[in-house]
Amino acid sequence: MRAITITSGKGGVGKTSIACNLAVSLAQSGLGVVLFDADLQLANIDVALGITPEHHLHHVVAGERTLRETLAPGPGNIRVVSGGSAIPALMNAGP
Repeated sequence: MRAITITSGKGGVGKTSIACNLAVSLAQSGLGVVLFDADLQLANIDVALGITPEHHLHHVVAGERTLRETLAPGPGNIRVVSGGSAIPALMNAGP
């Protein structure tokens, strides 16, 4: 297993675009890819990919679902874990 992290301290620099395109490209080359949106305040991977996951990271934190149960199918045969967006319990979670 290999992990690639795309991060920045500033918003609007293209992290989501790079992550989505890289994930689909890697999956098209035959690799199994899980795209994990770890933004606990304004997650938007689902919006960028045009998907609506049934479950997201808040369900895991609340003990309602396992991480595996939050996996949603995405384009190009990738699987996606959505961070959810604007969920008060996650936005105020602290460190």
